[in-house]
Amino acid sequence: MSIGPGIFSYFYITKRSKVGDQHEILALIVEDDSLSAAMLQDLLVDHFPDIRVAGIAASLHDARTLLKCLNIDLLFLDIELPDGKGFELLSAMPEVHFEVIVTTSHNSYALEAIRHSALDYVLKPVSVEGLSKAMERFTRKFPQSHTGSMQVSGSKSLFHRLPLPASEGIVFINTDEIVHAEAEGSYTVFYMPDGRKIMVSKPLCDFEERLVRRNFFRVHNSHIINLGQVAKYIRGEGGHVIMTNNASVPVSRSRKEEFLRLVGF
Repeated sequence: MSIGPGIFSYFYITKRSKVGDQHEILALIVEDDSLSAAMLQDLLVDHFPDIRVAGIAASLHDARTLLKCLNIDLLFLDIELPDGKGFELLSAMPEVHFEVIVTTSHNSYALEAIRHSALDYVLKPVSVEGLSKAMERFTRKFPQSHTGSMQVSGSKSLFHRLPLPASEGIVFINTDEIVHAEAEGSYTVFYMPDGRKIMVSKPLCDFEERLVRRNFFRVHNSHIINLGQVAKYIRGEGGHVIMTNNASVPVSRSRKEEFLRLVGF
């Protein structure tokens, strides 16, 4: 999901599921910077699985719209938004029925966050450590959650985007837009929807764990595919898949059964 300034994406959760005997926590992210929103969402997904991000808003207007539709428990609130300060969202509400964690690039907002009864504030770019401290405070005020018991691992991905080494530094590509990746010796080639091929000097295995967590599957020793970009499966001993870019990718016999299970057969 890509969110840009002035655009908001959201989805409704009509029924709360449970994690063990604990109700999951519904959260709303108000953030106009797409990368910051993606990083925060990934941190929550990777380290606090009992928190469900119910929506993302890129402006005060969009946040108000979502709050009318969602019964959230936790709000992650950016301060500098295109149509005003995040605190205006709280000031306009007669009563706040959820906890607020302020996300900001400026220490100067700490006192104002306290005046608006925010639970905590986290400096951007949000880190695992900073978020964990805020979530510990949330757990103490929201005892039916068990977020405080989650183990934090620094090896988790912080991005919906995949960092790739380039001659001038690092290039980030949206994992949803990768059609498939192919091993070429010690190199990996990423195939994009627009026909671009991005070759990097790292083996395919270096990307497998991160991609598998993003709806990818290794159908063959030399190929990892985006399950959301599969157009057709052709039967055979292992068979092969036709991707949305018309590429034909072989499926090894040993991985055929798991692949078919993942796509619903």
